[in-house]
Amino acid sequence: MLPFVSIILPVRNERTMLPRLLEQLLAQNYPPDRYEILVVDGRSTDGTPDLVRRRFSKRSVAVRILDNPGVHPSAGRNVGLRAARGKIVLFLNGHCAVPSRNLIEDSVALLQRTGAGCLCRPQPLLGPAATDAGEVIAQVRASWLGRDLLQCELNRTGPSDPVLGGATYRRDVFEQIGLFDESFEVCEDLDLNTRVRQAGITAFADPRLAVHDRPAAHVGQLFTAMLRQGRARLRLMSRYRGCFSAAWLAPLALLLLVPGIAFAWWLLPPVAAALLTLPLALFAVAVVVASLQLGVRFGAGHAWRAPRIFSAIWLGLAVGLFLELLQPTRSSGSPEYLAPRSEPEELVFAASARRAA
Repeated sequence: MLPFVSIILPVRNERTMLPRLLEQLLAQNYPPDRYEILVVDGRSTDGTPDLVRRRFSKRSVAVRILDNPGVHPSAGRNVGLRAARGKIVLFLNGHCAVPSRNLIEDSVALLQRTGAGCLCRPQPLLGPAATDAGEVIAQVRASWLGRDLLQCELNRTGPSDPVLGGATYRRDVFEQIGLFDESFEVCEDLDLNTRVRQAGITAFADPRLAVHDRPAAHVGQLFTAMLRQGRARLRLMSRYRGCFSAAWLAPLALLLLVPGIAFAWWLLPPVAAALLTLPLALFAVAVVVASLQLGVRFGAGHAWRAPRIFSAIWLGLAVGLFLELLQPTRSSGSPEYLAPRSEPEELVFAASARRAA
């Protein structure tokens, strides 16, 4: 018999995108009685839970709505895990798109064939953008200067570092390493996947598992997202020393250069000041070159809008890193997500599900 799969979707205010995603999941080539969809709602204000109940409560696949009082995706993932019935758990966000009808089937086959405990997937920004600005943001984020380096190595099949994009797991992985750290607003998956790596759990990547994410709708939204990522990234670097590239600090270094350059031209000889200015000047040249390349590929509109988007990405990360450096985020309460499990797997998750209910 095929293993039972739980698909967990932490959502908040996803009334627009979620119905399409649910229809894609309900159309999967996998027996409808062998998987469930758990929509974990973070106190939406746009009627998302009511829409799901009204349109998806009587389908061949069980679609369940769960409440996430913690609001953030990290808490929602844990709510879903505690209620999940599957031996395999697959995480998605509510505003992505699933291009393949074989996502579940391929995931199960790969886990069975490879013996891996974790599957990694590419997640390019190819989902439908909410605005014209979002389309440009997607192209900028896919460029060599704007892309996420952690996602660059997932377009191949083979063993992988789980930190690069782990998103599907055997459920017993959580019995071994614990749940998600709910003190993270974002990047909770990077934190968990770092623990997957440290535990020596095998991970496997395959481009057939790709999910298309949706880009930010406007530059302000992108800046806020990057700021949160910056804060989370510095926390990860502090928690797991030596596990992440020092290149993550490049945006902060550029930000700190700005006042340093002002003082350098005032206090130092011109040659020394020019040398200190060089990294920032090279970054400016890189932005111009990358913007012109986008203009050649997609039109002049991309060329003149791209510099602002590149600035939002790098400045958002820099400000986030700087704020976290000034005032580190503190985890609230004891780290229960790391508590060892003394009960058998089925009893632990059954008891957790009863508490969540």
